[in-house]
Amino acid sequence: MPHPTPTDAKSASPPPRGEGPGVGGRRSKRPGPAPGPRSTMRAILTNEVPGQARNATRPALLLATLLLTTQATAQIIPTGTPTADILLTQALAEQRVFLTCSSLDGLSHPLIVQGWQSDAAAAIATLAANNVPAEAIAAFTTAAKPESLLPAEGTPYAEVKQFCDAHPDWQTTYGRRNFTVLELKLPQVFQ
Repeated sequence: MPHPTPTDAKSASPPPRGEGPGVGGRRSKRPGPAPGPRSTMRAILTNEVPGQARNATRPALLLATLLLTTQATAQIIPTGTPTADILLTQALAEQRVFLTCSSLDGLSHPLIVQGWQSDAAAAIATLAANNVPAEAIAAFTTAAKPESLLPAEGTPYAEVKQFCDAHPDWQTTYGRRNFTVLELKLPQVFQ
């Protein structure tokens, strides 16, 4: 029994060159990963939070940073050496991330606190040895206390989590020691 040939059926052969999807600025859908959060590697390379649109985290990050800032770190008195001021400010910002996010972990937090206290003590000694004004040293000492860098007591867990989600690579950065080590960098400023 012969089968009728469909008259409306499309040809199974590919469209001729210059026709079909992908021509005229249209993109053809290529097979790829299933819809969902972006890969961790892309997030690390682009500093984006997986699953969020590009630049969507900036307002959230700013809000989280403002909420997590305490009065002790609101003002740092300049040391008289702009390069030292930049290093100190950068180190405080980096350690705020490490201390805050490791506090959610618990296992690495005591080691990170101990490492930061040692580095801050070395920085304070370097500042004192280079005749930095006592007010500047006192301001840094206050700002460098772990409790000054941690979120204020009563900060909702969701805000802390949002802050840490904006820094998904903090553990890798810390593990590779890809941050400002004041004990090594600060003495070079005063040479």
